[in-house]
This record gives sequence, structure tokens and C-alpha cells, in this order.
Amino acid sequence: MFKKTFLSFALLLSFTFCSAAELAANVLATADSGVRAIYNLDFDTANFYIGKLLKDDPRFPIALFGKTMIEWSRFEYEFEKSNPEQAKVFQASIEEAIKGIEKWVEEHGEDAQAFLALGGVYGVKARFQLANRHFIKAYFSGKKGLKYMNKAAKLSPDMYDAYLGEGIYQYYAGTLPAVVKILAKLVVSGNADKGIEYLNMVKDNGRFSADTAKLLLVEISIESEKYRNPALAEQYINEIIAKYPQNPLYRFVGIIAAYENQNYQEVILGAQNFLDNIGKEKFYNKIYTARSYSAIGTAYMALGDYQKAKETFEASVLATKDEPLSRWQLWNIFRQAQVCDALDERNKALDLYSEILKNKETWGIDEEAKKGLKNPFTSGAYPGHMPPP
Repeated sequence: MFKKTFLSFALLLSFTFCSAAELAANVLATADSGVRAIYNLDFDTANFYIGKLLKDDPRFPIALFGKTMIEWSRFEYEFEKSNPEQAKVFQASIEEAIKGIEKWVEEHGEDAQAFLALGGVYGVKARFQLANRHFIKAYFSGKKGLKYMNKAAKLSPDMYDAYLGEGIYQYYAGTLPAVVKILAKLVVSGNADKGIEYLNMVKDNGRFSADTAKLLLVEISIESEKYRNPALAEQYINEIIAKYPQNPLYRFVGIIAAYENQNYQEVILGAQNFLDNIGKEKFYNKIYTARSYSAIGTAYMALGDYQKAKETFEASVLATKDEPLSRWQLWNIFRQAQVCDALDERNKALDLYSEILKNKETWGIDEEAKKGLKNPFTSGAYPGHMPPP
């Protein structure tokens, strides 16, 4: 769970709780409704159902983790990780959840669903720390989360959702040295093949985490050299889109998968349609404008039409000029610089790379800009993955 990924799934550890037999039917139904609402980015509905559980018991593990996931999802999806105030709300929900669940365990004894909830909270805490490039802190939070999830699995071996944590840990720890060199000093070990096995097991048998496992397999199928399988990624994400049609970002992941499959015209048409829906369809927020332009422009780059790409990125800057700077906006400035390089406009490219470095950000785009200052992007070169770091 240490890799800085383009999907950044807010539901990384999802609602990995107990089996249906271990929860009252009404509680399970309420949790189901809350989960589905989060997957659909319907935060008002999610808050309604999670609020019902919290009203019954303010320290109920499912509800506390659910509240944390709502706040993380809002930070990740609604604000594109670009809103400091929402980050504070999310961090406060983490501490509240940890204290509440620990108190629950003190009062009720060792309980599988409580340990799974606690493991999930620490897992998403690690995700947040990772997004802010606090790699050491993320490592220790992730390890603590895994410890609690393994406790849950030991108490309830037939709870397949519990193995999601082991799958995530084994895969990402197994690929760690090539991703985050600094953590290699911690002598982290893992088995990527075993991690894939666990993720497939959860995908096929999990109740609450099957879709999360599938989303992680989409990510791996696109980004991993060893397990690269863009066709499988596109298949899986289309299944997710069919299940959660309200969520525009799953649809956008489908556009990314189409790009990885070199279906560039499909990318352009899909991203243009996505852009046209912003402000018209529910959940298509204005903040998604920049990513829509990014998909279109990067597809034109891959096709070698740099003039069209330049026009697209310039349109993105114009369309988002009154918005607070987001990760995708800054990435489009970087792409615009690359296109200027490809069109032999090196001085303009240098200005744009330098402009990026003036922004204080933790996304890693500054590192890409530094590379651009040293070595210009060349015409005909593959742009790489579509999304920003």
C-alpha cells in the first residue's frame, strides 16, 4: 500500500466487516445502503445511513469507519485532494474512529468486525499519509492496520473480506523496492504473486470488499509491468461502471483503461462526453473539468497531433482559471509544456516548467517538471500514463 497510484481509491479497505450471520439483518441492510451510496459518491445518502448507525451507538465500529470513509471520499473525490479544510475534517474523523473503536473493544472484548473496522481506519490513514508523501508514517500505519485485520481473520477465518489487507500488503510490499527506495531500508518483505492471489480471492468471495479488490486489480493491471493487462483492466472497470452507474469517476477510470489499450479516439469521444456532462448530470462536479481536458489532450499527444493537444491544454487553463489550483490543473500545465517542447517551442516550455515549480504541492508534479527542465519532451515520444503522479 505504498505505491503512489493514479486511481487513489477512496475505498481502499472498504467496509471489510463481518459475515451476514454476525450482524442483525437491519444493521446489515443499513450498512449495505451506506456502502452503495459511498461507491456512488452520494455522500448525503451515505451520511443518512451511517448516521442511523451512529445514533444507535456513537462508538459502533461499522458506523465510525463508515464516517471516516465518507470524509476521505469527499476529500479524495469531491475536492480532488486539494482542500486543506476537508483534510482536517477527515483527519479528525480518523482520530475519533480510533478512539471510539478502541473503547468498543474494551467494553465488548475481542470482536472480528471491530478489528476489521480498526484495521480499515489505519489503512485509510496510511493512504492519506502516502498521498502526502509521508512514506515512513504510511508504512507504520499500514502495518498497524494489517495487524488488526489479521486479528479479525483469525477470529473469523471464513470472513473473506478480512484477507483484503493481506492481499494489499503482500502485493505492494513485494514491489516496494522498485517504487519507494527509502522504505527498502526497513527490510520490508512481501510476495506480489501471493498478494494477487488474495485480491482475486476477495474479488470472488468477499461481501463488502469484492469491488474494492476488483478496483485494485484494475490498477495493478494498468500500472504493473509484470501483471500488466489493460484488456482485463477495461473488462473489470466496465463491470464496476455497470454496477455503480452514478459514479462518474469509475467511468473516468474506464477512459484511462481505454487509453492504456491505445483506443485513443474512444478516449477523446468519452472524455468529451464526460466534459459535456459536467454541471448537467448529478455528481459530475466542476472540479472534474481539468481531468476531462487532460484525457483529451494526452490522447492527442499519443496520436502525434500536438497542435490539437496544445489547443486542448490551453482550453483547460482557460476553463479552470477561476478555480483553486488542483492536481489535474497543474498536470495540464505540465502537459502543455511537453507539447511546447514537441512543437520546438522550448522557451515557452521552460517558462511553463518553471511556473510549476513555483507552486507548493505534494503531488510529485514538481519532480516531473524538473525532469522537463533538463530534458525536453520529444515529438513522437509516448506520453506515459495519462493521469498525474
